[in-house]
Amino acid sequence: MTQTPKELVEAADAVVPVISAEDAMALHGQEDVVFVDVREPAEVAGGKVAGALEIPRGVLEWQTEALDGAATVVIYCAAGGRAALAGETLKALGFKDVRNAGGFKDWAAAGGAVE
Repeated sequence: MTQTPKELVEAADAVVPVISAEDAMALHGQEDVVFVDVREPAEVAGGKVAGALEIPRGVLEWQTEALDGAATVVIYCAAGGRAALAGETLKALGFKDVRNAGGFKDWAAAGGAVE
């Protein structure tokens, strides 16, 4: 039996903790924390978390060298689903502390720094 996208995201959420925008803001700017925006370039053109790396989910596995030295990776997308799946991939690749900050809209609505 095949899984639905919703089931895939639920399974990923069981592996990668979902954090609030406020918890993500507390991590923002720490030296060993890297924020990653996994949205597509056209989506990122409307703004992103200040200082976040832009790595679309479709190429994440091939660009993990950009995360070297990160003790914590905070991932987000538009609503949280792609971030969950990307976070699960990073955990499978050996990253220990990966967190899903959900959607960019949540970050912006909470007053997080954007660029």
